[in-house]
Amino acid sequence: MLKCITFDGDASTLNALMGYFEKLDKALADVHDVLHREQTEQPVFVREGSKIIRLRREDILFLEGYGDYVKIHRTTGKPLLSQVSLKRFEENLADGLFCRVHRSYIVSLSHISYIERKRIRIGDELIPISDSYLPALMGRLALQE
Repeated sequence: MLKCITFDGDASTLNALMGYFEKLDKALADVHDVLHREQTEQPVFVREGSKIIRLRREDILFLEGYGDYVKIHRTTGKPLLSQVSLKRFEENLADGLFCRVHRSYIVSLSHISYIERKRIRIGDELIPISDSYLPALMGRLALQE
């Protein structure tokens, strides 16, 4: 024998609960946006000689390693040369905007023009992609296939 189950509760209670969950979801999305914005807008301070220069992360095209030095290629101005290892930069830029693609290169994902034959085009520069870093790069790209 089957018994019919009926809802004797008030529909307004259910609507109020759904409204509460929608507000909670919006508040969590707002917090996520604020945290992401703070992380991407956080500047990078670089020492070049006796100067300490403030860089915005979105102004960095790519980083090129030269042993214990790093050449920072920017959207405007001449490249900067800083006495910091590429490994140290990689640790500080681990925010999803940059990806190491070679033993000597870290690139900004937002500035990539195209990728072809294991090379990345950023502006006028062709940057090699090594076999060991290729899977990590492909995993970071929002590839539409």
